[in-house]
Amino acid sequence: MIIVREIDPADLALFDEWYDALRAGVVAGREAALVVGREALGFSLRTPGPLKRRIAVGAFEDDRVLGAMLFEYRLTDNLDIVEVEIDVPPQHRRRGIGTALWQWAVTRAAQLGRTIFQSEIGVPGESSPGSAFAERLGFAVEHVEDHLVVPLPYDELRLEELRWSAGTLDGYRLTSWAGVCPPEHQQAYADLHTAMDEDVPTGGMTRDVVPWTVEKLQTSEQRIDRNYLALVTMAHTLSGAPAGYTLLYLPRADAEHAQQDDTLVLREHRGHNLGTHLKLANLDQLAKHRTTQRFLHTWTALSNAPMQKVNARFGFRSVEQNRELELTCPRLRPAARALVVDPDDRILLVRFEFDDGPLWTTPGGGLEADETLIEGLRRELREEIGLETPEDPPHLWHQEVVAEGHATGYDGVLNDVFLIRTDPFTVGGTLTEAELQAENLHGHRWWTLAELQSAEDRFAPRSLPSLVEAVLRSGPPTTPLALGL
Repeated sequence: MIIVREIDPADLALFDEWYDALRAGVVAGREAALVVGREALGFSLRTPGPLKRRIAVGAFEDDRVLGAMLFEYRLTDNLDIVEVEIDVPPQHRRRGIGTALWQWAVTRAAQLGRTIFQSEIGVPGESSPGSAFAERLGFAVEHVEDHLVVPLPYDELRLEELRWSAGTLDGYRLTSWAGVCPPEHQQAYADLHTAMDEDVPTGGMTRDVVPWTVEKLQTSEQRIDRNYLALVTMAHTLSGAPAGYTLLYLPRADAEHAQQDDTLVLREHRGHNLGTHLKLANLDQLAKHRTTQRFLHTWTALSNAPMQKVNARFGFRSVEQNRELELTCPRLRPAARALVVDPDDRILLVRFEFDDGPLWTTPGGGLEADETLIEGLRRELREEIGLETPEDPPHLWHQEVVAEGHATGYDGVLNDVFLIRTDPFTVGGTLTEAELQAENLHGHRWWTLAELQSAEDRFAPRSLPSLVEAVLRSGPPTTPLALGL
């Protein structure tokens, strides 16, 4: 049985196993996949910053990690968006592991009130297992970039030709540094970052551009500097006004790869070969600081013809496409519920009273934003029926219902249902009868399978009798069964 749960990145052995699964999924079938380093990702997860939350999620079977997901969301801007990366090693694919991880992501996003999912996939050919999986989930490709690579050390003859063809840099001066930005350049560098965010092609991706401040720049650079050496060259006019910059990252713990990141020339300063001069100066820095790195990676939008030409002159070749994907989901009310079964295979259901009549369903209720599924289930069952929840109950069903009238203020409901087998107990939670009735809950009943199958009552899910029969006959599914109404 597959169990999906967050991992504690401070558990180093578990983190290593999770990272190995993530890496194996990322690199499979790709010539030049670039994977965030073990040390860098571990540091990011163990020491969260003020701007973004990152959660490591694993799919487990018999305490082995078979699949990995990185779930991220910003804390101060773009508050409708979550970013997801799901990676399953080839030997564990086509078992529903990616789907189980995705179901976890849908529920957590619903808890956070976020409805826009974004992801990136490296595609070496026309398609890939990852892109096919994303298409089945409903993601649309909104932006495409070339992932480009050039070998290191750089071809010195090519660099000499580029220096000659670039000519003399007139009207500008260049300033280079390694590491964090010197204080005297911080405001200009922050302003250039804002201009870069506004200028860079993003296709149809939803993205609110938030201006960079010196404080934001300092916070970002301090975290990055722990695992990457930033190499920066900035261009100024002779009067001191910023005109552009280029940024390259040299990972401190990656012996193979370096990353060419931003290159920006402000519009009013284009046409002077300034981009080429910036890159050449920064490659001089790379030659000084490089150790064993053998490849320099960069990414350029297919629509960015000028930068494509610059990269071609510098010897970069395309190894794959980097596709940015987006999916907008309905706003659903998330809940955790339990199929409670006693030793005689009787099922405990609770009765809700609505204007259109009674409805029988499994006990449980809505999730808070800051609790896991099991934490929410444990709280709800204590409140409603007075039952303690085991540590890892089997996850039976993942139900998504998009329809009016199911939850006020939402587009529908999202129910994750778990199996709990229990000894006989007296039903009675911490909520009073009046408190339960205030939530439309008006009683409970133990049902036999025969009673469920012969009843004319309304159930949720509608196919509850047949679903219960399948569980009693065959046990819980390996991965949660996706349900509708």
